[in-house]
Amino acid sequence: MSFRSRLLLASLATLVVGMGSLLIVGNVLLAQRVRAEASSVLRANADAQVSALQVTPNGLAIRATANDDALDRRSWVFDGQRLIERPRDVTARLDRAATQLGRSVTEPTEVDEPDDMRLRVVPIHDPDSHRRIGAVVVAFSTASLERLQKLVLLGTLVLAGVMLLAGTLAIRGALDGALRPVAQMTASAAEWGAHDLDRRFSLGPPHDELTGLAATLDSLLARIAASRRHEQRFAAEMAHELRTPLAGLRLQAELALDASGAGVEAEREAALRSVVAQAGRLDGAIDALLAVARNEIDPSEGAVDLAAIARELDGLEVVAPARLPLAEGDPEIVRRALMPLVDNARQHARRVVRLELSSGGGRVRLAVRDDGPGLDPRLGERAFDPGVRGDDAPDGGGGLGLPLARRLARSCGGDIVAGPGPGGCFVLELPALGQREH
Repeated sequence: MSFRSRLLLASLATLVVGMGSLLIVGNVLLAQRVRAEASSVLRANADAQVSALQVTPNGLAIRATANDDALDRRSWVFDGQRLIERPRDVTARLDRAATQLGRSVTEPTEVDEPDDMRLRVVPIHDPDSHRRIGAVVVAFSTASLERLQKLVLLGTLVLAGVMLLAGTLAIRGALDGALRPVAQMTASAAEWGAHDLDRRFSLGPPHDELTGLAATLDSLLARIAASRRHEQRFAAEMAHELRTPLAGLRLQAELALDASGAGVEAEREAALRSVVAQAGRLDGAIDALLAVARNEIDPSEGAVDLAAIARELDGLEVVAPARLPLAEGDPEIVRRALMPLVDNARQHARRVVRLELSSGGGRVRLAVRDDGPGLDPRLGERAFDPGVRGDDAPDGGGGLGLPLARRLARSCGGDIVAGPGPGGCFVLELPALGQREH
């Protein structure tokens, strides 16, 4: 059974139980009211008949009253055990029942008899001795009240059926309207392929729980798409960073194998040294990639002293303020992010490489400057794309490259950007400790 069918069934069951309860309670109350009305009429008739009797030394006597005919039509009067008055035009069965009650009952009593008749017996006692000296029995036909009760029951059943039908249509319409966004989402999702990263449900601003769910799922899909692009970019960068050292290893190995003639040993030694260097670069690239992956999976915050890391590097001029705040990040990852910038500056500098540290706006910055030709203006941000090189491209030499350096910095919540000249300048910036933006 579908979710929609279960909701409809549960709603209808609740409606049926509620209407059934109202129907039962209403008809029970009506039956009680009908019974009370019949009892009220019987008491009034019995009291009227009793007031028309007179107790004498010889027994009971009936006084003439203005409404004798009305009273006599449904009244039995007993003087002791003797019936002194009975109504006309009553059935023998009703007459026998009234006679039996009038001769035997000692307390006021009401009983139901066949043919929708109700009897009330009122014993009469001597005012002095309080002994029973007679009785009055009155009858009342409840046929009209019973008929009214049946008509009301039938009417409530018909009304309940109409209301149940209307409720079914209303509930089904409400469910169709409420679940329409789910149907649209299901149909849309069924049409999407594995490469439809930019598809969204797009049901508009949330105005209820289901459209709120759609908006939440759209946000989740956006994050999944961003993660997928992130993985694709990561794979591209990894392939780019590993391709160059692997190609160098293969070339040097082939040269060593093909070397012949004089100076073979020297050529082989040079090739093997190159193999070792390329293997070291490859190992560093793999370590950096693993560090990026670990930090993105578990980006636990740490503290790093950028000034101390800058002073670890030999042969560089370091300019730092007296009180530089600590930055967030893992020190080893920050070192790996900084080294491509330093290697690039050393490769392109004419004489000086300077590290300038500063802080502000909740960030700590380390600018790597050199007096070389600077970044090719035609490259701009493309300098951080894998495989992009120019005549003066900053990662034209060894190292891990700007793309991985930026990824390492961003895994710590920071970034690497190209800074203003003159000369070459790249800036590593990290959040100041406790100042990360959420």
